[in-house]
Amino acid sequence: MSEQLKNKIVNPEAHFDKPKDVVQDDALSHQEKKKALNTWEQDELQLLTASNEGMLGSDEGQRKKEANRLDEVVQAKDQIGEKPKHKPSH
Repeated sequence: MSEQLKNKIVNPEAHFDKPKDVVQDDALSHQEKKKALNTWEQDELQLLTASNEGMLGSDEGQRKKEANRLDEVVQAKDQIGEKPKHKPSH
């Protein structure tokens, strides 16, 4: 696997504008798309958790509230036949 493909999987937000772009990338296999979207989903869940707990990042690391893409990630996963992996609440 090329370094670029690996990077698309471990850091999809750096390579794709939207989660649906992962689905449309013909260079990725189904399994690679699944991994990339799982990574993106976990990142979004962590951002939501931090935001809900009042943890604010640096100005450059913050995103606008409307920029959260969890719904888009879930829709993209649905397009490839995968379900979201939500963690249960404590």
